Amino acid sequence: MHPHDRAPLVSVVMANFEAGDRIVPALRSVLGQTMGDLEVIVSDDASRDQSLAHVCQMMAHDPRIRLVTASENRGPATCRNRALELARGQWLAIVDSDDIIHPERLERLLAAAAHYQADIVADDLLLFYEDGTAPSLFLGEIDRSFRVSAERWVSAGIDGSPALGYLKPLINADRLRAPRYDEKLRIGEDYDLILRLLLAGADMVVVPEPFYLYRRHSGSISHRLSAGDVEAMIARQLALTQGLSPDANLARAFAARLRSLEQGLAYERLVASIKTRQLGTAVSLLASDPGHLRRLWASFSEGRNRRQSPPAPGPSPVLTLGERGEVAVPAYMPINATDWDAPTSRRFWRDLAARRGAGPVRCIPLDEAGVYAAGFIPEAEVAAAETLREAS
Repeated sequence: MHPHDRAPLVSVVMANFEAGDRIVPALRSVLGQTMGDLEVIVSDDASRDQSLAHVCQMMAHDPRIRLVTASENRGPATCRNRALELARGQWLAIVDSDDIIHPERLERLLAAAAHYQADIVADDLLLFYEDGTAPSLFLGEIDRSFRVSAERWVSAGIDGSPALGYLKPLINADRLRAPRYDEKLRIGEDYDLILRLLLAGADMVVVPEPFYLYRRHSGSISHRLSAGDVEAMIARQLALTQGLSPDANLARAFAARLRSLEQGLAYERLVASIKTRQLGTAVSLLASDPGHLRRLWASFSEGRNRRQSPPAPGPSPVLTLGERGEVAVPAYMPINATDWDAPTSRRFWRDLAARRGAGPVRCIPLDEAGVYAAGFIPEAEVAAAETLREAS
């Protein structure tokens, strides 16, 4: 059997719509995994930019890349479903075409899945910003692994905790033999799929190390909603819960989420009425929920802050990383010695990522700890082995 005919351990699904040059570091980060038994399926959604040319160029040098294209743009759910039909791996990973993953991400998530006997495992997101805003950790103060029930999944994001639907999970393919993304959803499709898997009995765990480097830029769509998007999410929840008999806690979680979605829909309609100068509709919506004034002010302040970009960063530094390096980093923990229930160095990685400036950071790792640390710096240029030997 030809080695490329054998099913890989992991299939990475990468939906793409006009990611441009950003798809290059995304693909490199997948192909550079320490766990090389993988394929990456790029599912393109009728892009008209240079991203497809980048994919084809990289395919010529690495047969693990597979490409599926479309004649019309249908959204991320349809795009990912096309890739799932081709996926052959025992595990399925979702990586967006403008994001980056740590070199050990897949190997470590597989180890965590085995440790917890989980069907789904996810990690934290290290959010990095193209405008120079300091990076942040999506899960905030959570610093230990935790299991996710259907109730916790539904409540997340409306009870003050982070909205877990933004996470990018690794999923056992046996759980995805039949379920697929709901193609009516252009926002919230990940949330809906994982919820259905949890309701069907899947076990999920989240580890706090931020192996997924999530790029925030002006072209991102995941944080932008329209009234139609919210209407689709409401319709999806009503259809999903119609045949369920949830316990009291899960029922309360669904009810709270529905109220939150309905409130969000009213707000999006208010914003649309203001933009189209339908003043009567806007006044009526404000009268029905005065809290919309606070939301409008928060939205205005956020937009103003985006327009007032932070000062332009200086040149990126050269960082010598190691347990005894110029930048002293935490000791390397081999995967087979990892205590998955212990706190991690997540805040150190966030602060290390903040040292990037304009252009890539050149990293000179002195040991395994330095190599591991460099993986948390977006688009870092890691010195070759010859340089490492000279530095040591």
